[in-house]
Amino acid sequence: MKAVAIVTNSLSGGGAERAMNLLADNLGRFDELNVLLIPINAGPRDLVNPSCGISEIVRVWNGGLWDTLKAFFRYQSVILKFKPEFLILNCDLPEFFSAFAFWKSRCVIVEHTTRPWSGRRTIGNLIRMILRIRGASYLRVSERIKISPRFRDATVIPNIIDPKIIGALPKQSQLSVSQGKLIFVGRLSKEKRPDLFVELARQTGFESLVIGDGQMSLELREDSKDISNLKFLGQQLNPWEFASTRDLLILTSEYEGDGLVALEATSIGISVALRNTSDLKRIGFPLKNYFDDIPSLATRITKNQFTDFELRDSERNRILANRSPEEVSQLWLQYLLSLQKRA
Repeated sequence: MKAVAIVTNSLSGGGAERAMNLLADNLGRFDELNVLLIPINAGPRDLVNPSCGISEIVRVWNGGLWDTLKAFFRYQSVILKFKPEFLILNCDLPEFFSAFAFWKSRCVIVEHTTRPWSGRRTIGNLIRMILRIRGASYLRVSERIKISPRFRDATVIPNIIDPKIIGALPKQSQLSVSQGKLIFVGRLSKEKRPDLFVELARQTGFESLVIGDGQMSLELREDSKDISNLKFLGQQLNPWEFASTRDLLILTSEYEGDGLVALEATSIGISVALRNTSDLKRIGFPLKNYFDDIPSLATRITKNQFTDFELRDSERNRILANRSPEEVSQLWLQYLLSLQKRA
């Protein structure tokens, strides 16, 4: 039985964390693998209940240097005790802690984003150079995620999308309305452009929900006091509890990695409108689901409500192809076994 540690930033957070939790859950079901999930930052549990052991490091977010050092040594203690053959790393902090791991493991860096180590590229490149020297491999969750030319050997295995876990739809929204709502789900940060969603709520008059938190939260709330149809729900472990299949998810980001929030919405029957950027177009929705600017989107919504963005079954199946827990976990098992043979 091969020991595999999956190291994540936290048990809950964005789509990447949930994807890794789903991976831990499904890899933990294989008799060939002994899987341990290691979330570094403290926080509430995600919707996923992994079928494997969990060893929480409980680092405090923004807790300072001393707390990070203590978390680093707690992490090393867990690794030395578990003795994993493989360390599967979910970017940034897991990479940093594992680059200096006391136990020699084969590291696999899972690339979820087109812009890793955002704002910290220099240290990110240094950490990745150390990991590469230690024999790390890179794995992309999408063909559209580009890896540095030094790492062209990166395998592609998509993230798991499991509608049984992420939502209980079709289910009526907790907020009863006669028509569907506009929904924003994501971090309230500049690259996600939640300000565009706020403007859409202002122009359409549709009931609109912002689900998420971040550095722009206070600014957005102040700027939208005049919009009575807009509500901020903050961070939610299951944002889809506040949605129904009548709703429309708006993806306004400058860029996305795998576009997991759009894929999750699609898997549970919620229509999606995506900003027409080169990065988001690579997610692969039909052209009808993209919009150029907020005024044109507001006009479409006001005229046709959400019918423009509904997908046919064939379109939905194409977008979600090869993302079932069974298919993805089998690909991972084969990948890990092939790495062991190459070692």
